[in-house]
Amino acid sequence: MQPFRFIQCGDLHLGAPFHYLKSIGKSVDQAVALATYRSFEAIVDWAIEERVQAFLITGDAYNSKDHNLEAQVRFLRAVERLAEARIPVYMVQGNHDPAESWRAQITLPENVHVFSSKQVQRFPLMVNNLEIGGIYGMSCGEGNETTNFAKQYKAFESDDFSIAVMHGTVGAATENSEVKINTSVGPCNVSDLTEAAMDYWAIGHIHKRQIVNEEPYVVYAGNPQGLHKKERGPKGAYLVSVSNNGHCELEFKETCAIRFERATIDISSLKNEADMMEMIRHKKDMLRNNLKKPVLLEIVLTGTGALHRLCAQEDVRQMWLADSQEEDKGRSVFIMPYVIVDETSPAIDLEERRKLSDMVGDYLSAYDETIHHDVTNIRAILAERPEFKRLGRYADFLSDEVLSRAARRAEIEGVTKLMGANDED
Repeated sequence: MQPFRFIQCGDLHLGAPFHYLKSIGKSVDQAVALATYRSFEAIVDWAIEERVQAFLITGDAYNSKDHNLEAQVRFLRAVERLAEARIPVYMVQGNHDPAESWRAQITLPENVHVFSSKQVQRFPLMVNNLEIGGIYGMSCGEGNETTNFAKQYKAFESDDFSIAVMHGTVGAATENSEVKINTSVGPCNVSDLTEAAMDYWAIGHIHKRQIVNEEPYVVYAGNPQGLHKKERGPKGAYLVSVSNNGHCELEFKETCAIRFERATIDISSLKNEADMMEMIRHKKDMLRNNLKKPVLLEIVLTGTGALHRLCAQEDVRQMWLADSQEEDKGRSVFIMPYVIVDETSPAIDLEERRKLSDMVGDYLSAYDETIHHDVTNIRAILAERPEFKRLGRYADFLSDEVLSRAARRAEIEGVTKLMGANDED
């Protein structure tokens, strides 16, 4: 078999907004608006540079059924560049851009092969004008499909190498978004995939990069551009090199235009606001020197110390945030904090206070009995409140993380109020 190489990417979500991110400034807002496009362009650049034999897109090229026209134009320009380089594109449609939603507003070039949503389709895998195997795929037809697509895949016995392209969930449903969680699409198990006799499974839908299995390879490239704070770290695509004996070597390359990152600051050694601002500046400089690319930064304050009461004040944290943002406005390679989260604690031994028969002990006992950081209990309490029922779809924004943080804050604030400011050392 002739050796060859291909690119695997997916979940491009072209034109997608970043979740929950407020306007920070013109230059940052513009960089955010272009981030998904820039990331895809970087993958195309890599494919052309490496002269790959195939370019795989594992679904969700767009972010919604209403395909943003700018996103369509930018996608067209990118695949036309691949056409000029004689690189064929093989793509399935995902739950965010299912087949039923595609419009014929823009005609794709002949190098783009979109798999049918009716049945598994096979395109020949061509290397140096010779067919060495097949590329198989099936698109999502109507969004969040529950059909096990994998059971419909079956490689030809004559294939020297077979590749399956799919948008779906392998194994247990994985948290895929901060807004809509546990959205399982085309659910299947690894055993379903191995029975299909494919040599490589390129799969999309889960935004976390992961190699699920190696014989055969079952690979999620993840999304090439993080869209919210849970999608931290490097995001990109895979270059897969297949040797003449069918062995695969995977190379990951970061392509995201902007990274989401988190920095933790322990306040135990900080004495005043000047120390806090210097520590924030230090964390930013470390990221700037190490990553050399724009970063949207979540800052988490932890520990116990003299600054706890300031850290607990929302207006103070907003002031620190604004000052830190001002330092990076106008920079092309910005390290831009977008939120400062307080997880600090007062200098109080809560476990010892729980043992005392006083107002604080009674408060903590009542807290333990009703909440004690149990998200299930918190949701049950909220469900009974009339205010919660009026939230409607906005209730989806109350993630487990948000509720846990609120519960912890209630525990600490209640104790602090009852003990009085002067009792805290």
